Amino acid sequence: MKQEENPWSKGVVLVCTKCGKSISPKSLHEEGNAGENLKTFLKKSFKESGDLSKIRIVTSSCLDVCIDEYQAVTYAPVQGPTETFIVHPEEDREKLLQHLREKIK
Repeated sequence: MKQEENPWSKGVVLVCTKCGKSISPKSLHEEGNAGENLKTFLKKSFKESGDLSKIRIVTSSCLDVCIDEYQAVTYAPVQGPTETFIVHPEEDREKLLQHLREKIK
């Protein structure tokens, strides 16, 4: 076994793909999987700000925090406690983005 350096310096975000299946398409503006759309939004936002090298954003299987009509997202920092959030993938994404930006400062 060989240990490698992380390609991100601050942490990793896990976006559950299973949660998106429980969100009514009527409550969404974007088509497709809500989890994938949220991941794409976050990655694009961090890339535009030049912070994508600080944080890795990936989809995950079930995070075991299932609440209908919401998306589970976990932030696991390189140092510090892991945090899990329940968000609406479109209505709460700006608030989630701001919270994550604060975490990687």
